[in-house]
Parts: sequence; structure tokens; C-alpha cells
Amino acid sequence: MKKLKAIVTAVFSAGCVLAAAPVKAELSPEAVADGVYRGIQHIHGYKATPRLVWNVTYGQRGACGAVRGSHYCGRNHTVYIAQQDIRMAYQHGDAALAYIIAHEYAHAMQAIHGFMPKSVPAAELQADCLAGVYLNAIPNLTLDQRDIQEITTFAYRIGDYAQWSRQHHGTPAQRVNAVTSGLQAAKGKGLAVCRVN
Repeated sequence: MKKLKAIVTAVFSAGCVLAAAPVKAELSPEAVADGVYRGIQHIHGYKATPRLVWNVTYGQRGACGAVRGSHYCGRNHTVYIAQQDIRMAYQHGDAALAYIIAHEYAHAMQAIHGFMPKSVPAAELQADCLAGVYLNAIPNLTLDQRDIQEITTFAYRIGDYAQWSRQHHGTPAQRVNAVTSGLQAAKGKGLAVCRVN
């Protein structure tokens, strides 16, 4: 737990400054999407794989209505990755995009396997945690400190303080804690860390 707190503290103190600075991506968005998607499919034994609709423009129609951002749509078991989210992720780096993809894939697994929490914040934080598990468990993918910093600074950026809103996804600190817990769980601490009561 001290190690987790140290990581989170380091992200808050140093990482938030880097979040605003553009980072040269190591991989193209297409390569990240392909690698992460195939890696997570492998983890799940290629079962219940959602379809991926990539680089969706704002307002484009999907089975769940107009696309306003990256999301999972249960009506057609599809993960939509929005163009504006790809651009925003690359302000942090390629690992931030990997996190978005893993997060939305986690929502698909929550829905398909019936363990989606009823509250929006709980579902979002669990998906953040599962995204961390996925990213650290994908075969032949190694996350270095810079990758982890890209993920956690992006998670911090997309957190919100609108606890009163039905669409509240978790505060910046909660989102960082959730994805960091998942990254640690993949290193042998057990998936139970992603369970929501």
C-alpha cells in the first residue's frame, strides 16, 4: 500500500505538469489499437470479443445514438473509440490511448459477464481497474515508467468532481487509484482488487 501511495503521490506532484506537455508517441494510434485489442482478446481466450469501431467522429451515429466520446454500446456489443479522445490521449502519449481502449473493453466484459456495478462511478472505477490489469497482463507488452506516467496523468485529467451528476466517473484521485490498483493486481496481487461492493 505504501508503494501504491508513493506512485500516486509522484504522479500528482510531477506528472500533472507533464500532462499538459505534448509527448512524442512511440507507436501510431492504429498500432496501439491493434496491439491492445488483440492482447485483451488473447487474455479472454478470444471469447465474447466486442467489435471495434475506430476513429469515430463526434456526433456520428452508432447503435446507442450519437457518439459523444469513446464508449461501449451493449446494443451491438461494440466499442467505439472517438477521434477527439485519440487526440486528447496523444497529448499524454500512446499508453494513454491504450488505457482508453482497455477501459472500454472492460465495460464490454462487465456487461457480457454480468458484473457491471449499478452505480456509474463504481462501474467506471472498476473498468479503470480492469484496464490496468489488462495493460499489465497483455503478453509481449511491457509498460515502463513513462507509460505508467502517461496512463496515470491521463486518468487524473479525465477525472471529475461532479458527484451529484448521474454521469460522474470518479474524481481524478479515484481514477488514478483505480487504474494503479489494476496495474499492481496484474503483478500477482489478484483480481479481487477490482471488485466493487
